[in-house]
Amino acid sequence: MAQRREPGVLVLAKELNGAIEKHVEDREYSPTYLISEIGGKLSRVLIGGVLDQLENRGSESDPFYTARVIDPNGDFYYLQAGQYNPEGAAALSKLENGVPILCVGKVRARTPEDSERTYVSVQPEGVRAVSMDEINHWAIKACEDLIKRINATKVFGVDDDEYNKMNLTIREKDGVQLAKEFYPTIAIENYSALLYDCLTKLADTEVNSSETNNFTGEFEPANTASVSGEKVTNVVEETEDISIEEETKEKVVEQEKAPAPDSSENDNKVLDTIKKLDEGDGIYYDDLGIAVSLEGIDGPMLDEILDSLTDQGLIFQPRFNHYKEA
Repeated sequence: MAQRREPGVLVLAKELNGAIEKHVEDREYSPTYLISEIGGKLSRVLIGGVLDQLENRGSESDPFYTARVIDPNGDFYYLQAGQYNPEGAAALSKLENGVPILCVGKVRARTPEDSERTYVSVQPEGVRAVSMDEINHWAIKACEDLIKRINATKVFGVDDDEYNKMNLTIREKDGVQLAKEFYPTIAIENYSALLYDCLTKLADTEVNSSETNNFTGEFEPANTASVSGEKVTNVVEETEDISIEEETKEKVVEQEKAPAPDSSENDNKVLDTIKKLDEGDGIYYDDLGIAVSLEGIDGPMLDEILDSLTDQGLIFQPRFNHYKEA
């Protein structure tokens, strides 16, 4: 049985930087997960923002790139890529400061021997230059995932009936349970405030739908089509008061309850994306994951769709982790 890649979880920078507890499962090939305070179970992440402070701290022959990515809330992710991650280093070498990007990568946490502070970073595997509209679209979906974790954390161990009605995946349930074990005194209001602040900033920005272009490694602005920024505004307006342990009251957004597309529609979206982005030798799994994530298709769903399309003889892998129309 082939080893399945971990899905790229959408997570805002402030939540990721607070994920300092590690977890390894008792199974073969288990990655090292970082568990966030609010229940994110993170191995690979899909992050978005503006590239900043990009520099090569190595040499031309032995590069070591570091960078920050500023998310829409103004918080920072930290990227590192060197000789043990040549694809990530090569991708960063072709970008510029100030470029909006989406990035899939593995999370790392390091605590130096002479320090009590834990440093969290992302080791990029795939990087794609995009438009700010795509960054804002990504941020809305990251906030929707955060809403789910906030609501699950609130009712876990308090209201089993409500918790069971949330239809969480096994991964999401694991994350919430592990977070409760690692962080028994988590202040949920901090993440409610993060959510509210981020959505408020997005509401002040015109959010346009955008067409996902193939990533070539060169900086190319993505094409965008103008539509109303009404969606993010509506999400902010739907925030509701929640109870917290102290006097402060913040707002949390209710989950949007739009009907999910049927499986055939999602199959067609993935197949169309493969056709569109394939330049001859198939599309790489990570690039495909970035492209379809903006259509509401996450990692586990993508894996199921790829298996289905393969079984139907509609796609095949010309080489490992690359997909091509049959």
